[in-house]
Amino acid sequence: MSPALSISHDHHIFQETSLLRKRIPLFYHEKETPGRLRKRGQVQMGKNKFLKLRQFFYPLWVIGVFSFLYLCNQLLLVFLAGLCTHLLKLPWKLQELNPSAPRPFFFFNLFFGLIPLLLAFFTAEKFIFRERVLPRFFPSSPRARQDLLFGLSLGFSLFALLFLAFAGLGWLRVIQEPVFAFPTLFWVALTFLVSALFEELFFRGLHLPVLTAHWGLAPGIAFSALLFSLAHLNNPHLKFLGLFGILMAGVLFALAYIVTGALYLPLALHFSWNFFQSFFGFAVSGFAFPSIFQLEVTGPELWTGGAFGPEAGCSGLFLLVLAIGATLLYGRHRQPPTTTNPTGKSRP
Repeated sequence: MSPALSISHDHHIFQETSLLRKRIPLFYHEKETPGRLRKRGQVQMGKNKFLKLRQFFYPLWVIGVFSFLYLCNQLLLVFLAGLCTHLLKLPWKLQELNPSAPRPFFFFNLFFGLIPLLLAFFTAEKFIFRERVLPRFFPSSPRARQDLLFGLSLGFSLFALLFLAFAGLGWLRVIQEPVFAFPTLFWVALTFLVSALFEELFFRGLHLPVLTAHWGLAPGIAFSALLFSLAHLNNPHLKFLGLFGILMAGVLFALAYIVTGALYLPLALHFSWNFFQSFFGFAVSGFAFPSIFQLEVTGPELWTGGAFGPEAGCSGLFLLVLAIGATLLYGRHRQPPTTTNPTGKSRP
């Protein structure tokens, strides 16, 4: 295993779900723990097989129950929104939402995405996990600012490079002078921030620790990335290469969590990936958001990704490989925190 991955073994991300497994009586009853069965001499071959099956299905059970809580909250908010729309005769039409109008798109993602997810976390913390889970995703750390800055700068650098490469190859044409519309970009940025926070909490915050703790590192990352890609099946203009690109993005964000043990880096990288992709005029996973540059991409679709965006082209896959390499390199050379020894002198 590379040093970039091995540095995180002492972090809570691999210990977190072992604690949860002991604290969730609904999923893993104390009377059925392997330790008690061994003490009683009741662990036979059949019992071992049962425990192995439970080890496999436990994370699926946790994810399923949590997803059920999220869907219940979402349906409740959709019902309340429809009721308010009918009673107050508000001009809200969910079917007419479009990324080209970023403000209503932001509120849609906030009220029917992030808020139901946070309510699901609060419910699970109260009745299932029996401990605070959300603070574990954003621990107080002197390296948080470093992680945020690296994630933001990496996303900008990758798509600035892609823009220059396409321009140099003659694969794009700026059809309108760059226009800096601050209010529009503000709402676009908020939309991407809410979307990134939702997906990082759900797929990296919840799925990844549970899966890696019970299935191992590689299977946990792979299945988490698969779920992340399947969540985008309804995106417009989606083709197989686009689905594979989103799967690789899931691997990238998972590794960003693994090498840091917190969601600061994957959140910043996810946000900057989407925002600067849109900022430079490219489609984002099939959606066309307002941007400074109005582009006409004329290069071969195999490389440019076509209407879906660079993630569905070889150029986007190349950027993802670069991002994965940069993230692993960052994890290897990440500045350790400064601590204070008993004499009062700071030390690395």
